[in-house]
Amino acid sequence: MGTKFLELPEAAALIHHGDTVAISGSMEMSPMALLRELIRSGASGLHLLCSGSAAINADLLIGAGCVETVEASQIILGEFGFAPHYRRAVEEGRLQVREHACPAMAAAIQAGAMGLPFIPVPGLLGTDYLQVRDDFRLIRNPYRPEEEVVVVPAIRPDVCIFHAYQADTQGNVVASRLQNNRLLAQASRHVIVTVEEVVAPGELDREKGTFIPALYIHTVVEAPFGAYPTSCPGFYPADEAHMQTYLKAAGHPNEFEKYLQQYVFSYTRHEDYSVYCSRKESQHEILD
Repeated sequence: MGTKFLELPEAAALIHHGDTVAISGSMEMSPMALLRELIRSGASGLHLLCSGSAAINADLLIGAGCVETVEASQIILGEFGFAPHYRRAVEEGRLQVREHACPAMAAAIQAGAMGLPFIPVPGLLGTDYLQVRDDFRLIRNPYRPEEEVVVVPAIRPDVCIFHAYQADTQGNVVASRLQNNRLLAQASRHVIVTVEEVVAPGELDREKGTFIPALYIHTVVEAPFGAYPTSCPGFYPADEAHMQTYLKAAGHPNEFEKYLQQYVFSYTRHEDYSVYCSRKESQHEILD
Protein backbone atom coordinates (compact mmCIF):
# COMPACT_ATOMS: atom_id res chain seq x y z
CA MET A 1 0.00 0.00 0.00
CA GLY A 2 1.20 3.49 -0.81
CA THR A 3 1.21 6.55 1.40
CA LYS A 4 -2.22 8.09 1.99
CA PHE A 5 -2.75 11.86 2.16
CA LEU A 6 -5.43 12.63 4.73
CA GLU A 7 -6.89 15.52 6.70
CA LEU A 8 -6.20 15.86 10.42
CA PRO A 9 -9.51 14.35 11.64
CA GLU A 10 -9.02 11.30 9.41
CA ALA A 11 -5.47 10.84 10.67
CA ALA A 12 -6.50 11.19 14.31
CA ALA A 13 -9.17 8.51 13.76
CA LEU A 14 -6.36 6.01 13.05
CA ILE A 15 -5.30 6.20 16.72
CA HIS A 16 -7.36 4.11 19.12
CA HIS A 17 -7.88 3.74 22.86
CA GLY A 18 -5.02 1.74 24.36
CA ASP A 19 -2.59 2.30 21.48
CA THR A 20 1.10 2.81 22.16
CA VAL A 21 1.72 6.16 20.48
CA ALA A 22 5.26 7.41 19.94
CA ILE A 23 5.88 11.12 19.47
CA SER A 24 9.02 13.09 18.75
CA GLY A 25 9.80 16.76 19.11
CA SER A 26 10.41 19.06 22.05
CA MET A 27 10.38 22.84 21.88
CA GLU A 28 10.87 22.46 18.15
CA MET A 29 9.19 20.23 15.57
CA SER A 30 6.49 18.81 17.84
CA PRO A 31 3.42 17.49 15.94
CA MET A 32 1.11 19.91 17.75
CA ALA A 33 -1.61 20.16 15.09
CA LEU A 34 -2.26 16.42 15.24
CA LEU A 35 -2.08 16.39 19.05
CA ARG A 36 -4.75 19.10 19.22
CA GLU A 37 -6.86 17.04 16.84
CA LEU A 38 -6.42 13.99 19.08
CA ILE A 39 -7.72 16.02 22.02
CA ARG A 40 -10.72 17.20 19.98
CA SER A 41 -11.44 13.59 19.01
CA GLY A 42 -11.68 12.55 22.66
CA ALA A 43 -8.61 10.29 22.63
CA SER A 44 -8.00 8.47 25.91
CA GLY A 45 -6.09 5.57 27.43
CA LEU A 46 -3.01 6.18 25.31
CA HIS A 47 0.35 4.69 26.19
CA LEU A 48 2.61 7.58 25.27
CA LEU A 49 6.21 6.95 24.26
CA CYS A 50 8.40 10.05 24.00
CA SER A 51 11.39 9.65 21.71
CA GLY A 52 14.07 12.01 22.97
CA SER A 53 13.29 14.90 25.28
CA ALA A 54 9.56 15.73 25.19
CA ALA A 55 7.97 19.05 26.11
CA ILE A 56 4.58 20.70 25.59
CA ASN A 57 3.64 17.91 23.16
CA ALA A 58 3.46 15.35 25.98
CA ASP A 59 2.37 17.81 28.67
CA LEU A 60 -0.64 19.00 26.66
CA LEU A 61 -1.88 15.43 26.06
CA ILE A 62 -1.44 14.57 29.73
CA GLY A 63 -3.26 17.71 30.85
CA ALA A 64 -6.14 16.96 28.48
CA GLY A 65 -6.59 13.49 29.97
CA CYS A 66 -5.54 11.52 26.90
CA VAL A 67 -2.67 9.55 28.47
CA GLU A 68 -2.76 6.55 30.79
CA THR A 69 0.95 5.69 30.87
CA VAL A 70 4.08 7.42 29.64
CA GLU A 71 7.53 6.05 28.79
CA ALA A 72 10.14 8.78 28.55
CA SER A 73 13.64 9.84 29.47
CA GLN A 74 12.70 13.48 30.06
CA ILE A 75 9.67 15.76 29.81
CA ILE A 76 10.52 19.40 30.39
CA LEU A 77 9.64 22.71 28.74
CA GLY A 78 13.22 23.76 28.08
CA GLU A 79 13.98 27.30 29.24
CA PHE A 80 10.35 27.64 30.34
CA GLY A 81 10.83 25.19 33.19
CA PHE A 82 9.08 22.04 34.37
CA ALA A 83 6.17 20.43 32.52
CA PRO A 84 3.34 21.25 34.96
CA HIS A 85 0.74 18.64 33.98
CA TYR A 86 3.28 15.84 33.80
CA ARG A 87 4.79 16.74 37.15
CA ARG A 88 1.44 17.12 38.91
CA ALA A 89 0.04 13.86 37.47
CA VAL A 90 3.12 11.94 38.65
CA GLU A 91 3.10 13.52 42.11
CA GLU A 92 -0.60 12.72 42.54
CA GLY A 93 -0.18 9.13 41.31
CA ARG A 94 -2.55 9.62 38.36
CA LEU A 95 0.01 8.71 35.71
CA GLN A 96 2.03 5.53 35.39
CA VAL A 97 5.59 6.37 34.33
CA ARG A 98 8.18 4.02 32.88
CA GLU A 99 11.53 5.76 33.06
CA HIS A 100 14.04 5.24 30.29
CA ALA A 101 17.55 6.46 29.54
CA CYS A 102 18.06 8.26 26.23
CA PRO A 103 20.66 5.83 24.83
CA ALA A 104 18.67 2.83 26.09
CA MET A 105 15.50 4.11 24.42
CA ALA A 106 17.34 4.70 21.15
CA ALA A 107 18.71 1.16 21.34
CA ALA A 108 15.24 -0.25 22.08
CA ILE A 109 13.78 1.57 19.07
CA GLN A 110 16.67 0.23 16.98
CA ALA A 111 15.79 -3.29 18.15
CA GLY A 112 12.18 -2.70 17.14
CA ALA A 113 13.26 -1.54 13.71
CA MET A 114 15.45 -4.65 13.30
CA GLY A 115 12.78 -7.07 14.46
CA LEU A 116 14.77 -8.11 17.55
CA PRO A 117 13.02 -8.97 20.84
CA PHE A 118 15.62 -7.19 22.99
CA ILE A 119 19.02 -5.52 22.77
CA PRO A 120 22.06 -5.13 25.08
CA VAL A 121 22.76 -1.60 26.31
CA PRO A 122 26.14 -0.65 27.81
CA GLY A 123 26.23 1.84 30.66
CA LEU A 124 23.21 0.66 32.66
CA LEU A 125 25.12 -1.65 35.01
CA GLY A 126 25.13 -0.25 38.53
CA THR A 127 22.33 2.25 37.87
CA ASP A 128 18.91 2.46 39.50
CA TYR A 129 17.23 1.69 36.19
CA LEU A 130 17.47 -1.98 37.15
CA GLN A 131 15.43 -1.15 40.27
CA VAL A 132 12.69 0.90 38.60
CA ARG A 133 12.36 -1.16 35.40
CA ASP A 134 11.56 -4.80 36.07
CA ASP A 135 11.75 -5.51 32.34
CA PHE A 136 15.42 -4.47 32.13
CA ARG A 137 17.27 -7.76 32.63
CA LEU A 138 20.78 -8.79 33.59
CA ILE A 139 22.20 -11.68 31.56
CA ARG A 140 25.57 -13.33 31.04
CA ASN A 141 27.57 -12.34 28.00
CA PRO A 142 27.46 -15.56 25.93
CA TYR A 143 30.95 -14.83 24.58
CA ARG A 144 32.47 -13.82 27.93
CA PRO A 145 30.46 -15.64 30.60
CA GLU A 146 32.28 -13.83 33.39
CA GLU A 147 30.67 -10.55 32.20
CA GLU A 148 27.13 -9.40 32.82
CA VAL A 149 25.22 -7.21 30.38
CA VAL A 150 21.91 -5.36 30.66
CA VAL A 151 19.29 -6.01 27.98
CA VAL A 152 16.18 -3.92 27.36
CA PRO A 153 13.02 -4.95 25.45
CA ALA A 154 12.46 -3.73 21.92
CA ILE A 155 10.13 -0.80 21.34
CA ARG A 156 7.60 -1.25 18.56
CA PRO A 157 4.88 1.43 18.77
CA ASP A 158 1.42 0.90 17.32
CA VAL A 159 1.58 4.42 15.87
CA CYS A 160 4.26 7.07 15.64
CA ILE A 161 3.58 10.70 14.81
CA PHE A 162 6.04 13.46 14.01
CA HIS A 163 6.17 16.78 12.23
CA ALA A 164 8.43 17.25 9.19
CA TYR A 165 9.38 20.03 6.82
CA GLN A 166 8.15 18.60 3.55
CA ALA A 167 6.61 15.62 1.84
CA ASP A 168 6.39 15.01 -1.87
CA THR A 169 3.30 13.65 -3.56
CA GLN A 170 4.84 10.17 -3.55
CA GLY A 171 5.03 10.14 0.25
CA ASN A 172 8.75 10.76 0.75
CA VAL A 173 9.53 13.08 3.66
CA VAL A 174 12.29 15.44 4.82
CA ALA A 175 12.40 15.66 8.63
CA SER A 176 14.62 17.20 11.30
CA ARG A 177 18.18 15.87 11.61
CA LEU A 178 18.00 16.46 15.37
CA GLN A 179 15.35 13.78 15.91
CA ASN A 180 15.34 10.02 15.47
CA ASN A 181 12.33 10.03 13.15
CA ARG A 182 13.62 7.68 10.49
CA LEU A 183 14.46 4.98 13.02
CA LEU A 184 11.16 5.57 14.82
CA ALA A 185 9.30 5.18 11.53
CA GLN A 186 11.09 1.91 10.80
CA ALA A 187 10.13 0.55 14.24
CA SER A 188 6.45 1.55 14.18
CA ARG A 189 3.47 -0.32 12.79
CA HIS A 190 1.81 2.83 11.44
CA VAL A 191 3.49 6.17 10.75
CA ILE A 192 1.64 9.50 10.54
CA VAL A 193 3.57 12.58 9.48
CA THR A 194 2.37 16.17 9.45
CA VAL A 195 4.29 18.49 7.14
CA GLU A 196 4.53 22.18 6.44
CA GLU A 197 4.14 21.67 2.72
CA VAL A 198 3.66 19.03 0.04
CA VAL A 199 5.75 19.41 -3.11
CA ALA A 200 6.05 17.67 -6.45
CA PRO A 201 8.43 14.69 -6.88
CA GLY A 202 12.00 15.91 -7.24
CA GLU A 203 11.31 19.15 -5.37
CA LEU A 204 12.09 17.97 -1.85
CA ASP A 205 14.78 20.12 -0.26
CA ARG A 206 17.03 17.39 1.14
CA GLU A 207 19.40 20.01 2.53
CA LYS A 208 16.78 20.82 5.17
CA GLY A 209 17.10 17.52 7.01
CA THR A 210 16.88 13.73 6.94
CA PHE A 211 15.25 12.01 3.97
CA ILE A 212 12.75 9.32 4.95
CA PRO A 213 11.47 7.23 2.01
CA ALA A 214 7.77 6.62 1.45
CA LEU A 215 8.38 2.94 2.20
CA TYR A 216 8.16 3.80 5.91
CA ILE A 217 5.39 6.44 5.74
CA HIS A 218 1.75 5.37 5.86
CA THR A 219 -0.08 8.69 6.27
CA VAL A 220 0.81 12.30 5.45
CA VAL A 221 -1.15 15.36 6.52
CA GLU A 222 -0.33 18.78 5.07
CA ALA A 223 -0.54 21.10 8.08
CA PRO A 224 1.13 24.54 7.79
CA PHE A 225 2.13 25.76 11.26
CA GLY A 226 1.71 22.15 12.36
CA ALA A 227 4.41 22.47 15.03
CA TYR A 228 3.09 25.72 16.56
CA PRO A 229 3.68 26.93 19.30
CA THR A 230 6.97 25.02 19.08
CA SER A 231 9.34 26.06 16.32
CA CYS A 232 9.83 24.73 12.82
CA PRO A 233 13.32 25.97 11.85
CA GLY A 234 13.34 27.75 8.53
CA PHE A 235 9.58 28.34 8.71
CA TYR A 236 8.81 29.97 12.09
CA PRO A 237 10.27 30.26 15.60
CA ALA A 238 8.68 29.12 18.84
CA ASP A 239 6.01 31.44 20.21
CA GLU A 240 7.45 32.39 23.60
CA ALA A 241 4.43 34.51 24.52
CA HIS A 242 2.12 31.56 23.90
CA MET A 243 4.32 29.34 26.05
CA GLN A 244 3.95 31.78 28.92
CA THR A 245 0.18 31.72 28.41
CA TYR A 246 0.25 27.92 28.48
CA LEU A 247 2.32 27.79 31.66
CA LYS A 248 0.01 30.21 33.44
CA ALA A 249 -3.07 28.26 32.42
CA ALA A 250 -1.53 24.87 33.23
CA GLY A 251 -1.13 25.87 36.86
CA HIS A 252 -4.89 26.00 37.49
CA PRO A 253 -7.48 23.45 36.26
CA ASN A 254 -10.15 26.08 35.56
CA GLU A 255 -7.73 28.22 33.60
CA PHE A 256 -6.53 25.22 31.64
CA GLU A 257 -10.09 24.39 30.63
CA LYS A 258 -10.35 27.92 29.26
CA TYR A 259 -7.03 27.43 27.44
CA LEU A 260 -8.28 24.22 25.81
CA GLN A 261 -11.48 25.92 24.77
CA GLN A 262 -9.67 28.91 23.26
CA TYR A 263 -6.73 27.20 21.55
CA VAL A 264 -7.98 23.65 20.87
CA PHE A 265 -11.76 23.23 20.75
CA SER A 266 -12.64 26.58 19.18
CA TYR A 267 -10.64 25.69 16.05
CA THR A 268 -12.49 22.83 14.38
CA ARG A 269 -10.50 23.34 11.16
CA HIS A 270 -6.72 23.53 11.07
CA GLU A 271 -6.96 26.05 8.24
CA ASP A 272 -8.45 28.55 10.69
CA TYR A 273 -5.69 27.87 13.19
CA SER A 274 -3.10 28.41 10.46
CA VAL A 275 -4.63 31.81 9.71
CA TYR A 276 -4.40 32.67 13.42
CA CYS A 277 -0.70 31.65 13.51
CA SER A 278 0.05 33.55 10.30
CA ARG A 279 -1.49 36.71 11.70
CA LYS A 280 0.54 36.40 14.89
CA GLU A 281 3.73 36.01 12.89
CA SER A 282 2.95 38.95 10.63
CA GLN A 283 2.27 41.08 13.69
CA HIS A 284 5.64 40.02 15.18
CA GLU A 285 3.94 38.42 18.15
CA ILE A 286 5.89 35.22 17.62
CA LEU A 287 9.27 36.04 19.15
CA ASP A 288 12.49 34.91 17.53
